[in-house]
Amino acid sequence: MQRLRTTIYTTFILLLILTVTTASASNRSMRPAATPKATDKYIVCLDAGHGGKDAGAVGSTSANREKDINLAIVKEIARLLRNNCPDVKVVCTRETDVFVELGRRAEIANKAKADLFVSVHTNAIPRNASRRPMGVQSYTLTLRTAGTNLEVEKRENSVISYEADGKYNYNVYNPNSSESDIMLELMQQRDMEESVNFAKLAQKEMVHTAGRADMGVLQANLAVLRLTYMPSVLLEVGYISTPAEENFLMSNNGRITMARSIYNAIVQYKAKVTGRQSTLVSVDKEDNSDYDDQPAPSTPTQQTTSGTKGKETSQKSQPQPTLSADLPVFKIQILAGTYNLKPNDRQFKGLKTEKVKDGSRYKYFYYASNDYNEVLKKKNEIKDQFPGCYIVAFKNGKLVDVNAAIREWKKKR
Repeated sequence: MQRLRTTIYTTFILLLILTVTTASASNRSMRPAATPKATDKYIVCLDAGHGGKDAGAVGSTSANREKDINLAIVKEIARLLRNNCPDVKVVCTRETDVFVELGRRAEIANKAKADLFVSVHTNAIPRNASRRPMGVQSYTLTLRTAGTNLEVEKRENSVISYEADGKYNYNVYNPNSSESDIMLELMQQRDMEESVNFAKLAQKEMVHTAGRADMGVLQANLAVLRLTYMPSVLLEVGYISTPAEENFLMSNNGRITMARSIYNAIVQYKAKVTGRQSTLVSVDKEDNSDYDDQPAPSTPTQQTTSGTKGKETSQKSQPQPTLSADLPVFKIQILAGTYNLKPNDRQFKGLKTEKVKDGSRYKYFYYASNDYNEVLKKKNEIKDQFPGCYIVAFKNGKLVDVNAAIREWKKKR
C-alpha cells in the first residue's frame, strides 16, 4: 500500500511539472521577449502602494499618509520616464488617490505585458517601539515564509482586508504543500532572478545616489509580487514612523530625490536588458525648499578672472563669464553617477561640462557664474533637456550650502 501511494504521488508530481511548464511557457509567450527588438517599447508598470480608503502607514499626524508619499514618487518617476525615454511605455496601476486591489494591480501589469513591475511603498514600525530604524529596502519574491520579514509581509498583504468582494484569490501558495512549492518555483524562477538583479540596482541608487541608509535587498512572500509574470520588486523608500525620515518623505525635495534614484535604476536596468541607453538624472541631496527658483533683482558686480584647474570640459564651446574669488560660484549640476563619461558623451547633448570626481562618483556641471540670476537663466534654458538639473554653489573650490550662497550673493551684489 505504501508503494502504491508513493507511485501515485510521484505520478502526480510529474504531471504537475508538465502542466506548469506548459502554462509557464504560455505565460512567457504572452510577454515581450527578454531582449526586446530595437523598435519595441520597453514597458514599465509603476505601482503606488495603497490608496483611497487604504491610507497605508500613517506618520505623526493623520495628514502624513503613506499612500500620498507613494503616489507622489510614482508620478515623478512616470514623468521622468515619459520625458526622457521615448523607447519606454509607462503604465501606472493608479495615478490618483483611489483604492486598487492587489490582484487588480498585478492584472494591470500582466495585461500590459510589462517588462518590469516596480511597487513603491513606505515603511513603518509601531509608534511605541523602542528603536527608530532608518533606511531603504528592496524586496523580491520568495515562496517560503521561513527567514523572511513577517512584519512586512503582514503589513503589505493586509490590503486584502479592504477587498470586500473577494474577487481575487490570493491563496495560490500553500507553504505546507510540496505541490504548491514546485508549481510556483517553476513559474517564478526566471523572473525571480531578474527581480534580484533590478533590486540590487534600485538599492544601490537609493543608497549611493539618494544618500539613504542601506537596509538591504530582502525577500518576502508578497501577494502583489506573487501574482505578476515579469521581474517585480517592492521598494520601501523609508520609515514614516521615524521623525527624520517622515520629514524627508513629506518634503517635495525628499520625494523628488527618491523618484530620481528609482528612475536611474530603471534606466540602468533597461540598458542592461535592451542595450538602449537613456539619460540619467542628477539627485540633489540638499533640501533647497527655503527659497523659490525665481530670479532675484540683479545689479552689476565687479568681476575678476579666476581659473579652474584640473577639470575636464566637453567639446562644444559655451561662453563663460569671468569669476570673482570673493563671491560664491553657482553652477548647474546636470548629471551624477559612477560612470566616468567622456567629454563628448551624448548624454551631455552638446553642452560644455565640467567633471569633478567625488569619491567613487562623478559629478557633471554646466556653466559657472558669480551671478545667481545668470545661472538660473541658463538652468531654465536647459531644463527641458535635463529635467533633473539643479543649482549648486562653491566657495574657494568647496561645495557650500546654496541657500547661504544666495544670501551672500544678495548682500554683495
